[in-house]
Amino acid sequence: MDRPAAPVTMRPCVYATSGWGIHDDRWTDALRYVGFYPQIIRLGIDASDPNDLRHRVDESASPDTPVLAGPLESVASHLIGLDAPVIGLSWGFDLHTMVDNSWLLRLHRLIVDSEATMRIATDAGVSSQAITFLPWGVDVNRFKPDGPHADLTRWGVRKSGRTVLSLRAHEPLYRVGDIVEAFALASKEEADLHLLVGHSGSLTDGLRAQARELGIAERTHFIGSIPEADLPDLFRAADVYVSASEVDGTSVTLLQAMACGTPVVASDTAGNRPWVRSGETGSLFATGDTLSLAHQLVAALDEALPVRSELTHNARALVKDQADWNANVWRLRQALEV
Repeated sequence: MDRPAAPVTMRPCVYATSGWGIHDDRWTDALRYVGFYPQIIRLGIDASDPNDLRHRVDESASPDTPVLAGPLESVASHLIGLDAPVIGLSWGFDLHTMVDNSWLLRLHRLIVDSEATMRIATDAGVSSQAITFLPWGVDVNRFKPDGPHADLTRWGVRKSGRTVLSLRAHEPLYRVGDIVEAFALASKEEADLHLLVGHSGSLTDGLRAQARELGIAERTHFIGSIPEADLPDLFRAADVYVSASEVDGTSVTLLQAMACGTPVVASDTAGNRPWVRSGETGSLFATGDTLSLAHQLVAALDEALPVRSELTHNARALVKDQADWNANVWRLRQALEV
């Protein structure tokens, strides 16, 4: 669905979620952008438990007021059967871990962000006509190869140094420890290689200890959470972006790196395969195989310029074609037009 030529009429909707985070900011901004003003109801903040959430949503939504609800199992599943149309919002890999998904058929519509999640939904019996495919995308006008480069010396990287960048949360699912281990192997072949570890989490202290034990602490820089406004400059300054997650829907940071022309190395998962095509738009490695990851990192750093340029050109072209958020976001309005 392309952006309408005429201004859209604003409509009310309910946005039901659990807690609050950066993705909620993005979804509610998107709702306003496509012509909805959301009443926000947050499990654990505005509602004490799932029953309270259901009651509050039921009070707030009329039969012609769409309810956008996610994650699926913790939020949307508790709203089945309301008079208002409930549009389930798949968050990342929630469909991948769901044991009972038979209730999905009772949703008015379902929004998914990856081909892998769409296959799970259709295998569960959800009609393809009831599914809106809305991949997480990027603003390709901000995330682009041309522009300033972040000054990495602020984190201790020498001007002559080359860098591997990771921005996933420090939780078991994202396997950042695999990146640290692979970096230790790759750094034996690259004398002035540095690892920038963004984000944080329950494993941060353990990752710092791992870097010390592997003798790479001086070249491993924990840079914390980076404001989204600063990410394009950071991606452009990095030599390689890496994600080792064991499962994903569509990784926003992966797409942002590709849009900025940063070479990418990613785990071979169902969520990554549509975007990272080995030898065409980046490199894949078997999840958990740190030796393979190390080899891919070295290869990405050593590729001749013409090959590297072709890969990054193809990667950006793919993101522009299929993951331009400003274009794809209008599918959200279509999904909520009930």
